[in-house]
Amino acid sequence: MPRPIVTVLRCDDVPEPDKTRHGDTHERMLAHLEKAAAMAELELELRVIDVRGGELPAPDDPSALFVTTGSATNPDNKEPWVLAFRDWLAANLGPKRPIYGVCFGHQLVAYALGGTTGRHPDGWEIGNVSIRQTFSLPSGGAASGAPFEPLPDGPAADVGIIMSHQDEVTTQPPGAIPWMTGSFCLDQGYVIPGVAVTLQGHPEFEAEQASDIYRRRRERLGSDATDQAVESTQKTNDGVSISAEVLRYFLG
Repeated sequence: MPRPIVTVLRCDDVPEPDKTRHGDTHERMLAHLEKAAAMAELELELRVIDVRGGELPAPDDPSALFVTTGSATNPDNKEPWVLAFRDWLAANLGPKRPIYGVCFGHQLVAYALGGTTGRHPDGWEIGNVSIRQTFSLPSGGAASGAPFEPLPDGPAADVGIIMSHQDEVTTQPPGAIPWMTGSFCLDQGYVIPGVAVTLQGHPEFEAEQASDIYRRRRERLGSDATDQAVESTQKTNDGVSISAEVLRYFLG
């Protein structure tokens, strides 16, 4: 049986020395998806399309799922690659072309499909942040039409995810269902059934990699916030298990 193709849509370039230490943005996501696929007991064929470099999926692209990386830019940027990608999302997303939108992808999918985004009034959200998962994704696959199972309030519904963003989704697109919520940033992820699952945080980030990013941005973030964010990366990180749940939903 052929392995489903999962294509990473590369939306950023990682600066040095982070690229040498931890890999470029698409390399990090590929490594993360390998771990998530192993946890989900799925065998995948992983590919990359360099959206930031001007590439877009072909009309006959065989991918079973697209996955975005994060990006240093924002959804209303007028760079040609952002405009082209936004138009592609609006024209192509559907049950046969679903997407897992991560960070910038979470925001851009919302923007492209009729939602709104903006800069958070309190600035950066960084560190390993505890957010609330409102329901679990059915593992039988999106095509099964199985209902979402609400999670009861309490610690069992809390997940830890590493953050690094200033922009946020302020209005979800039509048809979206809130999936992840937070205290600093309310909209931490939504689901458009069979079409999109999004996450504001970075499931692919790991402690050392995120800490290097925070330290490099110390002047912008402030010393106290940087130190607290670095310390928080030692908490339990649920990024791999979250992505495994997404893979099972779309590919199970």
